[in-house]
Amino acid sequence: MLEAVSKMARPAADRIQKTPFFRIISHHDADGITACGIVCHLLLRKKIPFQATIVSNLDDSVNEILDPAVPVIFCDMGSGQPDIVNRYDAIILDHHMPQGSHKNIQVNPHLIGIDGGQEISASGVAYALARIMGDNADLAGLAISGAIGDKQKMVGANRDILDEAVKSGTITVQKGMKLGVGPLEKVLEFSIDPYFSFSGRHSETLQFLEELGLRGNIEALPQDDLKRLGSALSMLLLKKSPPDSVDALFGDVYILNRELIKDVYDFANTVNSCGKTGVPGLGLEVCLRSAPGLTRAEEMRFEYSRQILEALNQAVGQIKDIGAIRYLDIESSDVTGAIASIVIRYIMPDKPLIVINVEDGKVKISARGTVQLIKQGLDLSTALRESAATVGGSGGGHKIASGAAIPMGRQQDFLDQVNRIVGRQIGSGQV
Repeated sequence: MLEAVSKMARPAADRIQKTPFFRIISHHDADGITACGIVCHLLLRKKIPFQATIVSNLDDSVNEILDPAVPVIFCDMGSGQPDIVNRYDAIILDHHMPQGSHKNIQVNPHLIGIDGGQEISASGVAYALARIMGDNADLAGLAISGAIGDKQKMVGANRDILDEAVKSGTITVQKGMKLGVGPLEKVLEFSIDPYFSFSGRHSETLQFLEELGLRGNIEALPQDDLKRLGSALSMLLLKKSPPDSVDALFGDVYILNRELIKDVYDFANTVNSCGKTGVPGLGLEVCLRSAPGLTRAEEMRFEYSRQILEALNQAVGQIKDIGAIRYLDIESSDVTGAIASIVIRYIMPDKPLIVINVEDGKVKISARGTVQLIKQGLDLSTALRESAATVGGSGGGHKIASGAAIPMGRQQDFLDQVNRIVGRQIGSGQV
């Protein structure tokens, strides 16, 4: 599958070779920033000057920072916004479902029958381009980190990228707990995926560890202690969460041999946290292997987790059920998607969750579902896109995770419409 995406990327590669300067616009989550990082590495190696900007949404505000005369590479966005990207001479590297008619070069797995929601992320698309433009196998770790950040599995094109990364020595695969590295009490207290009953609660975390008689750094624990810790954490998850929640705790751990942060989960969470806390350039520095900002970037990982957990602990009791969906209004900025993901996976997995955040007069929406709900017919991308359009907004994404932006005051109309569409989807078992 990776070869097919790379073949699709050939026109983009040819165009890049002939262009003296690029603007890069990319999304501010882990996948978007790692995709941007891959493109930046590529252009640096080709000695092509560029300017990169990380944004939270692709909307008309981009017109203020782009010159229509300057070629643009859009990463992790653009396929669903033809009205915006068609104004520019552009290359689109995206994995979201394409919408409308595009005039530009578009590298998107959906166009060749590959599921961009599950089998390859935007960073994987960027890597598919980079691998045909030189010896860039060392960038595969960024692609896998972006896929992990987007909660994708190592199947399809992702598996092909991982296989190349292992063969080149870019990644080493180990079995273990997917919690990252560092002091036990800090790693566990700020864990959001998996989410434990003590997550965000310092005294309860310490009590849990004291009862087990464990201390120190998680990566330094003897095997017997690791097994005891794993068993205790598994029991906690199974008490309140679905059986598959344990998959977030155990499995393959990818060691990024070419990156500043070696554990893939720590890497993806760090880059994502920088983007979501307003310092995306710091996350991009990490992707570009620039060491001076590393300590601050890793601090942002725990700061963002703290913000999520504080908002989550306040919000769970405010979730409302309106039929086919649940929804939640929160005031915290840039934690909507994270809260939706935690609730749908670990707390209330039986119905899709819509999280609404109002900030600076704008209404931002994040929605999450589950694999089981998708099997029943759920398609949040369609539901949010159509519902947002009826109230004068825009939306889209993936079947399992999607987002929208709508005008102030239209929240209830939007929710009613989503509720009707999701009810039809799940009720009929058809998208």
